[in-house]
Amino acid sequence: MLQRFSEQFTDFLSLKGIIQNENREIYTYGFVALFSTLINIIIIITIGIATGMFLDTVIFMFMFGVLRVYCGGYHANTHAACILFFITIYGVTMAVANFLPADHRVVFSLLAGLISFIIIFLLAPIEHKNKPFIGDEYSKFRFMSRIIAAFEFIAICIIAVFYPEAIKAAVLISLAMLSVTFILILAKATEKRG
Repeated sequence: MLQRFSEQFTDFLSLKGIIQNENREIYTYGFVALFSTLINIIIIITIGIATGMFLDTVIFMFMFGVLRVYCGGYHANTHAACILFFITIYGVTMAVANFLPADHRVVFSLLAGLISFIIIFLLAPIEHKNKPFIGDEYSKFRFMSRIIAAFEFIAICIIAVFYPEAIKAAVLISLAMLSVTFILILAKATEKRG
């Protein structure tokens, strides 16, 4: 359905002369990715508002999204599976963030952040077969993934040491990093099976 809608949208833009028809496949692929991402965001934000966790949701999604762009990793085979996969990651994250005992939050966030940083440093970025790296993209994505992971880990450390009243934010950042780490490991595991 998303593919068909993206194709129709591309055809509409082509008819209006906004895009060139010879680039049709590139635009269609881009619109599928864009619409899929928007659907994910809308669903997750709606759940966040409905459950009273809007700010937690925004923190997690921002930290996850910025890192995920440069790290790459596992991609589901269908858009429905992608949405379901991300909702599951989000649900587990929010459950951990809300039910983790307060006296374990500092240690958890520091440990999860450190482990994630090391794994991201070693594995990222992971290329997707439908979107191979072009030119020096691998080097750029590797550099950016390491820098972003470092900044996120530093943010966790600063919050844990200097702003203990905001420790839930550190937990959410560490869970975002852990989620990206999980996606990287999953990609490596499916790559070996395939």
